[in-house]
Amino acid sequence: MNPAEVTPTSVSGSLDRADTTTVIRPITGWPTLGLGDVWRHRELVWVFASRDVRVRYKQRAVGMGWVILQPLLTMGIFSVLFGRMMKVPSNDIPYPLFALCGLVAWTYFVHATTKSTIILANSRDLLTKVRFPRLALPFGTLLGGLVDFAIGFGLLALALAWYGLMPGWNLLALPAAMGLLIMTTVTSSLWLSATNVRYRDIENALPFFTQLLLFLSPIAYPATMIPDSWRWLYAVNPMSTVISAFRFSLLGDDAALHPAWLVSVAVALLGCWTGILYFRHQEERFADAV
Repeated sequence: MNPAEVTPTSVSGSLDRADTTTVIRPITGWPTLGLGDVWRHRELVWVFASRDVRVRYKQRAVGMGWVILQPLLTMGIFSVLFGRMMKVPSNDIPYPLFALCGLVAWTYFVHATTKSTIILANSRDLLTKVRFPRLALPFGTLLGGLVDFAIGFGLLALALAWYGLMPGWNLLALPAAMGLLIMTTVTSSLWLSATNVRYRDIENALPFFTQLLLFLSPIAYPATMIPDSWRWLYAVNPMSTVISAFRFSLLGDDAALHPAWLVSVAVALLGCWTGILYFRHQEERFADAV
């Protein structure tokens, strides 16, 4: 059955009384973004987010401690390998703090993208039996991931206090950095989740590509190590600007102050918009594909 749009109209009766009539028309061409429908079902998004958080830490001995252990252990490895052995510069910032700042943003991106990629394929009963805006599933996962991000950000705040570094006016750029992080994560999540429903190779290949992207992002090294002539191409990966922007707002690192950040913002905006359209275009096939 083809999807249809429902449009309320007013019809005047013989007694000049207005009745509400629902007109059902088939959708032609590309659908709309459908964000209004998601907003009307925002309680459902919250339910999916709460479920995701509960399931993630159910029957875990360490519980939410994994959110702290993972960036801490990775920070320790990076500090020894890149900071001490390879003497990678950190722009006059203590290397453990330099690495941790990048890892907090990176961890949210990877975990939210990974969970969102498989959420549709793992929700067969919901997709085949219940009518609701399908965008609520990946959006709920992205919202639930903010719990982990908040814990990691709290760890970063403690590290800032430990090293005696307090953000200055640069902190005003933090909302912009957070917005770019969310747009980038939405882009990857929607494109990959909608494609993974039909081609399960996506979830198998995703760990390899996230590892590759890890070294194509300035987590273990500053973006200033990239030659200026290559910064524009480097910025096609929006996470390069996201990480630099977090360091600029929290650590005062000026690596983000390069005009190539415009490329990252343009890629994130275009990717987010087209990702929602692509997801909406594919969603009528989800029930059959899963």
